[in-house]
Amino acid sequence: MSTLFPTELAANLWTGDASPTATLDEAARKWGLKARMEKVSRALAAAEPVDLRDWRHPQVGWGLVLPDDDALPAAARATADDAPEPIRALLAARADAPVLRYRAETGARFLRRYYPDGSAQDIAISGGGARGVAPGALPYYLLIYAAPEVIPWRFQYLLNQPCFAGRLTLTGTALENYVNALLKTWDGAGCDPHQPVVWAVDYGGGDITTLMRKAIAEPVAEKLAADSQIGAGVRLLDDEEATFAALKTTLAQRQPALIVTTSHGQTGPLHDPAQMAAALGVPVDGQHLTLDIDALLAAWQPDGAIWYAHACCSAGCDSVNSYKELAPAGSALASVLDGVAALGAQVAPLPQRLLGADKPLRAFIGHVEPTFDWTLRQPETGQVLTRTTVAALYDHMHRAQPEPVGMAFNPGYKVVGELFQQWQQLTTQFASAAADRDFIRLMTASAQLAALDRQSLVILGDPTVALPPL
Repeated sequence: MSTLFPTELAANLWTGDASPTATLDEAARKWGLKARMEKVSRALAAAEPVDLRDWRHPQVGWGLVLPDDDALPAAARATADDAPEPIRALLAARADAPVLRYRAETGARFLRRYYPDGSAQDIAISGGGARGVAPGALPYYLLIYAAPEVIPWRFQYLLNQPCFAGRLTLTGTALENYVNALLKTWDGAGCDPHQPVVWAVDYGGGDITTLMRKAIAEPVAEKLAADSQIGAGVRLLDDEEATFAALKTTLAQRQPALIVTTSHGQTGPLHDPAQMAAALGVPVDGQHLTLDIDALLAAWQPDGAIWYAHACCSAGCDSVNSYKELAPAGSALASVLDGVAALGAQVAPLPQRLLGADKPLRAFIGHVEPTFDWTLRQPETGQVLTRTTVAALYDHMHRAQPEPVGMAFNPGYKVVGELFQQWQQLTTQFASAAADRDFIRLMTASAQLAALDRQSLVILGDPTVALPPL
């Protein structure tokens, strides 16, 4: 035998006084050539991981979240009979989908699932339990059907980290329009994934609109322009073209499948709450004009598009001002934050109108409450912090098999946990006698502000929807 190969074989046997070995001879080569192992089934190997894009897979799953109602029999709460007919039709079309119920007293920890036999089970929304549609499991994709005053925004924030969550609050014909398009998977929709539109308002002079343009709009536009299947098809509307008129005309002409807008969101006038609610979060253009929703829909139908709007309150507002005491009492910022919270929890009008249009939008991604520059750029170093947002809008959503919108944005919600961990460590350091307490106060504010800002980005519409493949 070759001297390059060891000729002595040892085993970890023990006879009581020695570990036996053997010196191999020429026959050892022949021994290895003959099959001596039992044929092993491939089923014994670890299973391939489930593709989370496949929401129909029973280990991934889609579920419907409704408010619980103690007036209903337990068995009835296993169904969606208390929901409008289009929601019942959607549930029937997704036959294995569970109905999960939100209860205020357990909402931070559990969703309750009722079964046809009248039994019930609380299912943890975090902690690593079973996933999918089987009894006791939590689906990855969850559609909340309830207004935010019934199932709070903050519960959606919680779901966003372990799940891919979306929300609908439409009623009547608007709900029928959306569900009908969803059930047909927007078959025949006129939106074109090769013609994305990016609209970026920039007032300059240190205004946050410059940062939004540089940190979100331009990087997304650059990635789209570099795509071999899109290239010159992307249309960036900025500078003099960042107007409502240009946006309306461009959407009507190009029928984009993806729309990305960065701007201020309307949050006034404070003295007229009804008027403020009617235009809440609507993008404000480069001429300080508020987008006219009626005029937009008269000229253009969303027809299966997905719209990301980085603007204050673009998705809606909450009844609680999360930033109370952050801005000095009596300051302009504090007054606006208090005025928006006084409106109560609600969905903004633009996504409502687009999702319920005759040819509806697939999904709208926007913020509840305002957004801040500290979330887009690290205040201490100036580092831009929008990688996950840009990746969601291009890397995850523009693929041969695009990720559903809920999955595409999920990595950004994971950052919320990182920021809260950072905040906890900073608060611990604050107790140290050697700590620079003024600096730590600033850093704790920065970490918590960024976490709250990121978690308030929500998806309106079904989280399973995706852009048409290129």
